Amino acid sequence: MRPVTARVAIPALVRGPELITETGRFGRFTRRAAEFEREPGGLAAGILISNPFTDVPELTTSVFATTDGDPKRAIAEALAMAKGFWSDHATMVQPLVSLEAAVAAARSIMSGTAVLVDAADATSSGASGDSNAILRALAEAGYPGTVLAPIVDEPAVDVAFAAGIGATIRTTIGGRLDPARFEPMPFEAEVVALGDGRFTSESDGMTWNAGRTAMLRSGAVTVIATSRPVMLHDRSLFLSFGQDPRAFDAVVVKSPRCEPRFFDDWAAAMIDVDAPGSTSANLRSLGHKRCPRPMFPLDENVVFDPEVEVYVSGHRAVSNPPEVQVWT
Repeated sequence: MRPVTARVAIPALVRGPELITETGRFGRFTRRAAEFEREPGGLAAGILISNPFTDVPELTTSVFATTDGDPKRAIAEALAMAKGFWSDHATMVQPLVSLEAAVAAARSIMSGTAVLVDAADATSSGASGDSNAILRALAEAGYPGTVLAPIVDEPAVDVAFAAGIGATIRTTIGGRLDPARFEPMPFEAEVVALGDGRFTSESDGMTWNAGRTAMLRSGAVTVIATSRPVMLHDRSLFLSFGQDPRAFDAVVVKSPRCEPRFFDDWAAAMIDVDAPGSTSANLRSLGHKRCPRPMFPLDENVVFDPEVEVYVSGHRAVSNPPEVQVWT
């Protein structure tokens, strides 16, 4: 028997905590796929969510099921998973708080650390890492607490190295790599420390390389400025300069997801900020032009009319068959 695969594309781009397979609604589909593969004749199944930060004609969510020569079963399974996913799709969004509300929330915390999650500028997701949006919002609101933040800004690092430790520099911070979204922010600061940017990750024990790095302090604000982007889902960059996030009133974390032991377990609040950025979970802000439309959540009132594609031994046989038939 030749393998038969049924695929159904779903007009949805999804983000948010419901995609955590262990705890979120998305997990029931991955578990069903694994169960299907253990059943007699079930060769493979899965659900594929596209990266919404790309903008390509193939951008969509899809499900598939492959059987050992049974097209009816493959189609039925793919349709059941697709319809089940669509029934939950509206929950698979990331709740976000505006910049203004995020700063207000941080100000309201009397004890402990507010973690301001800037997933819109997550270097691990492909963003530039040079967003100063949260720093600017805190400054404009006159936030009184201590702040710790990372930023990619090689020219600012060069200025710091030229001046040396203990010097006061007048430069700008951020806004150099993604000028369509950010503007350089005037920044006068003391050069507290300099380094080569090599440090050990607390997540995996590997050596990371952020390039030449400078720790800059402007009043109550401490910035770790790097020459290169690195993963920011844990505290490694901060700790490499002796900065414990728990000692600050507010910390900017540029990652969509962090292991709880690194932040969630001790933070007074984890605030998901609706800041600008190329990896924003506010998908409508990204400006898709090439992906299929209509598409949730880019468009209103998206209708899902399932269409089944059938493949035999990897070759497309028929699309949306009125009767189950396989052409070779």
